[in-house]
Amino acid sequence: MPITPLSLRQAYHKRLAALSPTARGAYWMLISACGYSASIAIVHHLVERLPVFEIALARNVFGLVFMLPWLTKVGLGAMRTSHMGKHAIRGVLSASNVWFLFAALAYAPVADVSAITFLMPIIASVLAVFVLKEQTSLIRWAAALTGFAGALIVIRPGMAEFNPGILFAVGAVCAGSLIAMLIKTLLKYDSGDTVAAWLFISHIVLGIVPAILVWITPNWEEVLWMVLLGWLGAVIQRTFNRSMAEADASVVLPYNFTRLIWAALFGFLFFAEIPDIWTWVGGSVIFISSIWLTRINARRNKEEN
Repeated sequence: MPITPLSLRQAYHKRLAALSPTARGAYWMLISACGYSASIAIVHHLVERLPVFEIALARNVFGLVFMLPWLTKVGLGAMRTSHMGKHAIRGVLSASNVWFLFAALAYAPVADVSAITFLMPIIASVLAVFVLKEQTSLIRWAAALTGFAGALIVIRPGMAEFNPGILFAVGAVCAGSLIAMLIKTLLKYDSGDTVAAWLFISHIVLGIVPAILVWITPNWEEVLWMVLLGWLGAVIQRTFNRSMAEADASVVLPYNFTRLIWAALFGFLFFAEIPDIWTWVGGSVIFISSIWLTRINARRNKEEN
């Protein structure tokens, strides 16, 4: 039997279907982690000349373009939702998250920004106590404080030269933490692909005016990087949502730690950035505490159910 693109695709889907849900969840998370690190490396390159708002708009326009095959397949009916208000709020938060993240990459090394982003589940857990009035415990506070200690190791206030990029990264994490609380509700009613498509649309609506105001015409190389960035944006959204749908967060999130490894590799290969030992130590502490907190929350949810 001759090898064709169709036969390769069928073999791939057959092999993927044979995996356990946990293995599939890990597989999708590994792809998401690599894609995320590649995308922030591209942004780190583009912000050397182009404005943050312009890069963000291009990412979402091209990301939506790469979602069109899915929309063509399932029809516009798949975009129907009865929770447009929540999608709008998520869009504002997500746009803020992207703008802060891209601004951080204009100032800080790729690996440092990646390490700080691991604070997201920790800050989300703390916000849930105050915003959602969730009950907490000493062990949850201990895990959260451990994560913040890891962030201080990366930032080293008073010891290392102040970098405004770190503040932007923390702003991105705070916005992302609010998104994490909201997306749980959205995924109860809408598919992951529907959520991703509305995300790109809301980003375009919110970002088009700021982008026009600061527009710098990109060259052809930058356009190609933007196209790749948009494709990666679609891949990251879909693979992360699939991973979370396949297995519990406490099972698949450990694989997200490979983001720091990929970020360090891309930073070294393309920008000659070598993370110091404190970035690795602090990033590891943040990641371990986030996994610890995720497992605590998973155990609590099982007890409640």
